[in-house]
Amino acid sequence: MSLKVAIVGASGKVGTHLVKQLKADSQHFATPLALVRTAEQVEHWKKVAGIDATLTSIETATVPEITAAIKGYDAVVFAAGAGGKGVERIFTVDLDGCLKVAEACEAAGISRFVLVSAIMAEKREFWWDIPGLREYYIAKRSADREVRCTKLDYTIIQPGWLTDDASTGKFVKASDAERVFAQSREIARADVALFIKEALLHPKEAGRKTIPLINGSEPVAQFLSEL
Repeated sequence: MSLKVAIVGASGKVGTHLVKQLKADSQHFATPLALVRTAEQVEHWKKVAGIDATLTSIETATVPEITAAIKGYDAVVFAAGAGGKGVERIFTVDLDGCLKVAEACEAAGISRFVLVSAIMAEKREFWWDIPGLREYYIAKRSADREVRCTKLDYTIIQPGWLTDDASTGKFVKASDAERVFAQSREIARADVALFIKEALLHPKEAGRKTIPLINGSEPVAQFLSEL
């Protein structure tokens, strides 16, 4: 049976890659649903991209409204972010928006939840003194920790520095990522989307895990098998 996936943050760069990859794999995935915050985005996804879309802003919608939007789906991906649009939105999108969606998943009976976070989020000593990133990491770390306390079958993905490079489909072994991060920090957005897709298809390997992502030499199947 094809997986029905709802995507929060479909209009972002990672989300856009993910929509394309899910649409291209019709054997495993039904037409995805984009939760977006403007009528123009709804029109784009429905008329231009040919997928389902709902006008459901995670900042202003209530948990019951988000629940109604995702009801009937098999999995939810949270790939939204404030995108540098002010400290307040870091907390209304990256933190509270994420937690509202997680609560909505629980209310809707959806167990599978994939969250795009940030690498080294648990390492306060790493990010505390990085100009402009402290608030972002506080939100990401807090959201990750709250999601881990739920009963959801979550996968928390912690990508390194995001690039627009072409997909390689290869990653640094998860257990080596922190060590390698000092020399190699980048991950293509297309490869983040690729791993989200594979994590959705392999919940046994990826479920209830926090996974750092950096481009490396391991093909995705091997990377998954070693988690």
